[in-house]
Amino acid sequence: MKTTHSDIQAQVDAQLLEQGTFSPLELLFSSGRLSYGDYENWRRGEIESLDEVLMGSSAKIRAQLEEAIAYASSIGLINEAQEFHAWQSQGADRHGNDKPLRISADPRLAHLIAVTCKPAQNAPQMDLFFDNPVVALVNGIVGALSARNTSEAQHHLDRLYAQAPNHADLAAFDRLVDALGRLDCAVEDPRRELELLFETAPTAKRLLGSRTRDLLTPLWRRLADALTGRPFSSNEPTLHRSFALSQAQDWLAVAECVLAEPSWWMHAPLCLRLAQSGFYRQHRVHSLMGWFQLCWHAPDLATDALDKQDQPDKAMAVLWDKFTDSDIDGILSLADFPAWMLLVEPSLALLLPLDLPSGHSAGENHYRCVHRWIHAHRAGRRDEEMAQRKALLVSHPLLFQWLKRCV
Repeated sequence: MKTTHSDIQAQVDAQLLEQGTFSPLELLFSSGRLSYGDYENWRRGEIESLDEVLMGSSAKIRAQLEEAIAYASSIGLINEAQEFHAWQSQGADRHGNDKPLRISADPRLAHLIAVTCKPAQNAPQMDLFFDNPVVALVNGIVGALSARNTSEAQHHLDRLYAQAPNHADLAAFDRLVDALGRLDCAVEDPRRELELLFETAPTAKRLLGSRTRDLLTPLWRRLADALTGRPFSSNEPTLHRSFALSQAQDWLAVAECVLAEPSWWMHAPLCLRLAQSGFYRQHRVHSLMGWFQLCWHAPDLATDALDKQDQPDKAMAVLWDKFTDSDIDGILSLADFPAWMLLVEPSLALLLPLDLPSGHSAGENHYRCVHRWIHAHRAGRRDEEMAQRKALLVSHPLLFQWLKRCV
């Protein structure tokens, strides 16, 4: 689906509200243009540039970033350029031989991705900013934490304790350095580790802003490894490997984890995680499988998720609005949404299996009826086609009216 001007502006506003700044790089993550795993590979120097892993037309990506940055400027944000360095060579920058990573072969796209947009009051006052040793130390801690360099972060923190013992964020930075230090230790108590990560996240977001993910992702992966083999529990839905992987934005691993869980379709959080994974990987089958199971087994949660203004899957949100707008008499239920989608977009029957993991509720039976009708209609099997039409007319006359529009 084409991204609209209002979508771009809404994403800028949401990021500004959450992080206090706007980063085009974050927009690439949130729109599914760039996976965080590919970004990590680039930061580790394992791929030459982001050109190799950006999803979609570079011209369209460039246009979206230009629009986002133009909007950010129109609301008073100031552009600030940044450089990206390979994480494994953080020690090299003290000696001046740590070259910036190559972002893109397209100079304009590289420039756009490297921009950070900040409120004017947060922009540095050049002389005062660079001559202030405390500010320099704070920035050193932030940079080292986001680079996952524990020794460098501790070095800057020790100096900050010495130079500014009353600094308001000393204790908070200490907790973040301690969290990063846990990477070298095994997780002894997954439940306690989850609590610590929940406690750490708000502090990291406040102090690191858009760099928060760089610190927290390896910690979430560490927890995910510790949760391997632990079955899903409805009483503790976040104490499951799929949740930790979703926080790390390892979307392929999320899908694999969910689909490996027995009767995953009966658990709403797992369905939603599969739908999210499908969106961010541009794997529409997995996305629809997750949404359809939510419609059949957790309609309230599906409604809440689809109604959210910040729902990242804009294409699904548009279809949802069309579905609700078409039901002027309030006859359709959310369980009818999957069957309705097949009628609106019959080609989906070529992608989705007839027998999705499911039961025999009315909504699931309507989905199967429509699925069979589409294949019979395409193949010219007249008797089967008429049988499915009759079955749908008897069981759901309103959906039958939608079927007639498809003929």
